Amino acid sequence: MLKYIVLAIIVFLCYSFDLWLGIAATVLGIGYVVYMLLPNFMAAQGSKAFSEKDYEKALKFYKKAYDTGRANMNIKNGYAVLLMRMGKFDDAETVLNEIILDRRLPREQKSAAKQYRTLLYFKQGKEEEALEDAEELFETYRNTTMYGLLGYIKLATNQPMDETLQFCRDAYEYNADDRDIVDNLVLALYKSGAYEEAEEYAADLREDHPEFLEAFYHSALIAKKLGDHGKAAEYAARIGSCNRTGLTTISEAEVDALKKELGM
Repeated sequence: MLKYIVLAIIVFLCYSFDLWLGIAATVLGIGYVVYMLLPNFMAAQGSKAFSEKDYEKALKFYKKAYDTGRANMNIKNGYAVLLMRMGKFDDAETVLNEIILDRRLPREQKSAAKQYRTLLYFKQGKEEEALEDAEELFETYRNTTMYGLLGYIKLATNQPMDETLQFCRDAYEYNADDRDIVDNLVLALYKSGAYEEAEEYAADLREDHPEFLEAFYHSALIAKKLGDHGKAAEYAARIGSCNRTGLTTISEAEVDALKKELGM
């Protein structure tokens, strides 16, 4: 912001000396502003495409923003997350490491990139490293994403269930409206054998997020344990219309295996 204020002052001073000098300074100033804000414009177009579920178009615009070499940290983080959603984990790691290794950025500004990198590590099969980094980061950096991420990694790496369940309950108290936090609690309750309580939370998840694959997959598992195979098959059938990305935690093989168990 300061540099734009300085630019405005320079343009004003140019006008005070000579009209044509002022006009020239204005043209150059506008060109400079457009040049500097181009990454923001590209990222905004990428965000718009993402909201319209045109992920390839979103990726194209975010890449253009990144390739200018002037993308800010938020744009780089957004680009990295989009790359992960598209399954391009190695490219995402390059972008995140660029943020984390930037000595000009204070430590707290690197925390968002570090939390995304823990998920990246897990997706790359580095489970122990992902858990270690997530737990270390959680000590000093806590937000909704961090609660959801660490809960997911604890569940996926089969940490002691009593501790994991309590963590998921704490996360739910922190933000009961977050989709991933609620899903973690559903899965923790399911793994703990509390099927009826798990179904209570799963019902809200299905209603609030009808496109969320994990909600219907876990609901089918719960219904199966409760002996309601009809409901289990109904939920499993809904999975086909759910969204899938590189960050979806349930594989197609797991979906197929569940459907086979249900005779579908």
